[in-house]
Amino acid sequence: MLVIEADEWEAALLGKFLTDAGYAVEFATGAREGFDKIRESKPDCILCDVNLPDIDGFWVARRVRTETGVVATTPFLFLTPADDAESRLHGLHVGADLHINKPFRNDEVVAQVGAVLEMANRLKAQRAMLANEAPPSSRGSALQGDLALISLSTVLTLLELERRTGHLKITSEDGRTARIELVEGTLLSATMNGDASEPTELLREILRWKKGKFGFKADLVQPTPELTRRSVGGLLLEAMQLEDEAGR
Repeated sequence: MLVIEADEWEAALLGKFLTDAGYAVEFATGAREGFDKIRESKPDCILCDVNLPDIDGFWVARRVRTETGVVATTPFLFLTPADDAESRLHGLHVGADLHINKPFRNDEVVAQVGAVLEMANRLKAQRAMLANEAPPSSRGSALQGDLALISLSTVLTLLELERRTGHLKITSEDGRTARIELVEGTLLSATMNGDASEPTELLREILRWKKGKFGFKADLVQPTPELTRRSVGGLLLEAMQLEDEAGR
């Protein structure tokens, strides 16, 4: 596990909390040093302060998520001031998994780290299951499955973490069809029954589908200037928040 924190006292506290919980901890005090250690040691988890002396923590997260190989999927937690809502939102858009509020508590740090590592392990298991269930002729180029067995949010998170490029097609039990175009794990466009759809609203709708089929086909998707690539994780969060608010 790697802690990127310039403040000596906070780094010492994090080290004690995590070491007492059984984790092996390395430290870095700046963004560049931290990223070099990430590439060298490939930690199981990264805790990174938003504010660092050389470059901000968002730079680290962006570099991690655009790496090739296993580094790109490393669980990433930001350390942010509790009242800094803007940094928390920006952190989600650059690929952070969770945020820990500063000042932090021992139990919160250990619980958050444990949760994100457990999530990463579940995603690895789901990835293996999808690979095993895919037809031999499509392995490496396609994923497919049943929404009754795996949630759509998990599928989208996997595609984002693995920086996949291609088309995800989701068909509901009653025959409605949604199509999402991804470029390196980011959402480029979305359609419902062939018509262009606002991504957040489309995600709100298809996340309600508990039965149906999905299939992802890796192929070349050409971005066009008028289309903006958006973070899948950020869109999922927005969709779920809107759904929660609508249900209150």
